[in-house]
Amino acid sequence: MRRAPGAFTLIEMLVAISILTVLVLVVAHLFDATTSVTITSSKRIETDAQARPVLDRLAIDIAQMVKRSEVDYYLKSPGSPQKVGDGIPGNDQLAFFAQVSGYYPSTGSQSPISLVAYRINSDPSSQAINKVERLGKGLLWNGVSTSYAPIAFLPLQIATIWPAATNSAPDPQADYEIIGPYVFRFEYYYLLKNGDLSDTPWDTTKGHSSINGMQDLTAIIVALAAIDKKSSVLITKDQLTALAVSMADYRPAMQAGDLLTQWQSAIDQGSVTPPIPRVALSAIRVYERYFVLP
Repeated sequence: MRRAPGAFTLIEMLVAISILTVLVLVVAHLFDATTSVTITSSKRIETDAQARPVLDRLAIDIAQMVKRSEVDYYLKSPGSPQKVGDGIPGNDQLAFFAQVSGYYPSTGSQSPISLVAYRINSDPSSQAINKVERLGKGLLWNGVSTSYAPIAFLPLQIATIWPAATNSAPDPQADYEIIGPYVFRFEYYYLLKNGDLSDTPWDTTKGHSSINGMQDLTAIIVALAAIDKKSSVLITKDQLTALAVSMADYRPAMQAGDLLTQWQSAIDQGSVTPPIPRVALSAIRVYERYFVLP
């Protein structure tokens, strides 16, 4: 029997359906890959947006730091290692005087100097736990008021006059503002003028044993870890605290880049109980910036 003109055989139909199925699968795969790349890029942009204000504010404050031998600094050093305890890694704090605007009392003669401090809130009862906070306390000229502490010179120390700046006050929360709500790890170390990296803010090879106005430092190197807002809801505050503790402190044997490498390894492993979802771990990014002292 002769086949009707224009008709398709069963084999031709099967071949056409197979080709169409392959094309649909290829397009779907490309669509899924594009969606995945878009989501990853979006998370990266969001995480960058969390870290950038902290780094930019640090750049302003450190650039205006008061570097004088007669004033105090609250910085990490062998005598103040700033660990959680028993050598367990932990977030760092720093406090110093800077020529930046601060919060002043309503009356009195305002000076151009503020006390600036940074920390990651570690109070489990606080809504600001695992968030970067900044203190900016405007200071008065000496002798203006007996109610507000003026600019202080050695031997007076920041920890004694303003315990909130060193996190030792009973309730220092009112003195701080959150500037990095999704930045949960804060670490810093030093670049000495001799080119060495160090956890000591002075050059021991020269026989120095004190900060002495930052005389031996070229830069303060700050490392941060941040997560995007959407991914943060998948991690409890206890998990985030445990993850921060698993991320190593800077050690003198480390070379440039080693700290971030170890941090990324700790994030990839995610050795936290209960485990953190991989999708949340993949959203965490680490940053490092050199702040050169003028």
